[in-house]
Amino acid sequence: MIFLVRILLGWLMLASFSQAHASLKLPSGLNSTDRQEALKIVGFGTAAKILSDPYALGGYSGLEFGLSLESIPTEDLARLGNRLAVPQSDATIPKFTIGKGLYSGLDFFIHFIPYNQQNQLSQFGGVVRWSFFEASSLPLSTSLVVHMNTGDISNQMVTRTYGVDLMGGINVNEVALYAGIGVMQSFGSFVGGTLGVTDSSLLEKETVSTLHTVAGGTIRMNSFFVALQLDRYTQSVLSGKIGLRF
Repeated sequence: MIFLVRILLGWLMLASFSQAHASLKLPSGLNSTDRQEALKIVGFGTAAKILSDPYALGGYSGLEFGLSLESIPTEDLARLGNRLAVPQSDATIPKFTIGKGLYSGLDFFIHFIPYNQQNQLSQFGGVVRWSFFEASSLPLSTSLVVHMNTGDISNQMVTRTYGVDLMGGINVNEVALYAGIGVMQSFGSFVGGTLGVTDSSLLEKETVSTLHTVAGGTIRMNSFFVALQLDRYTQSVLSGKIGLRF
């Protein structure tokens, strides 16, 4: 288990140093099909993620702090519209998260990244988790997760993404596993004009939706924990998180 924790920590540190500040750029001349594809990549890819022990924070004193990194497959953005002159690597995005147990099985999480001139991206969002079933004789739990996220890329594309997931989890000693399925919808506004990205030079809006599946796990060491999660939308997004839970 210690070896696995070291691997996860190594991945988080390596991703943080190598790509966390990579620029996320959009090509110009995006038609409706291109805009919807960009929204699927960025809107879904940056959606809120639970990345936490499936047992409710509200069942404890209930406070959690964490730093997560999400590997977003943005390489295909460069092939849209007028294409980017320089190929774009997949982006790894850091997020700060705070979670609070509100009452019994009800938890609330917020996440944010401040606008950074280097990566030209800002985000904030939240998650509400209702753990409506916890078995008395087995370490099993079931929860309903409602989440939202809004993001801004270079003041050229603004996204609002919403989702609802049904999640199941199991806790055994210091290890917890969880999986879920749900639906998501993302709304995007694309700026036109000289510095815009639309083919019409006008402000354009698009909407996309998809089925969402998720699987992940956490390893706890006293108050410290490490989480790893795989989300599947139209593409797959791998996320990791380190944090403290009280």
